[in-house]
Amino acid sequence: MTKLAPLILLLTFLTACGAPAPHRSGLRDVEPVIDGNLSGTWLIKKAELGGKDFQAPGFELQIAGDQYRAGTPPPADRGKLVLFGDELAGEARRVDVVGESGANKGKRLPAIFRLSSNNRELEICYDLAGKDRPGDFVSREGTQTLRVTYARK
Repeated sequence: MTKLAPLILLLTFLTACGAPAPHRSGLRDVEPVIDGNLSGTWLIKKAELGGKDFQAPGFELQIAGDQYRAGTPPPADRGKLVLFGDELAGEARRVDVVGESGANKGKRLPAIFRLSSNNRELEICYDLAGKDRPGDFVSREGTQTLRVTYARK
């Protein structure tokens, strides 16, 4: 149970399930991009890890600017979100989840996300292996891809 609480982040959120430290090659910081629509507290509505349902009762993702806190209250994982502002119309937005304390300290998880038109649902797809950014919102069997749909609290 202690591995599940800090596991999912954003996210975050999520390496207690055995993901190795990510490689830093090809990942770089850019000028901060902040999306105020992401700020708030998010609760997991549905999650899949490696193509299977994943349960994390009571898990919260809190976003304030480019900072996140994640886990079962009190949040055990903290860090920053590096948003990329170069998405193309109709394509997923990119974010790197950078762990600063907790289970993901020193790790950088590439992810994609999308926000519903009414800003009430947030979907994030993370690569917990820290290697390749997901190309779509699918968690396939045999991968460490975590797909989470959050609802605004």
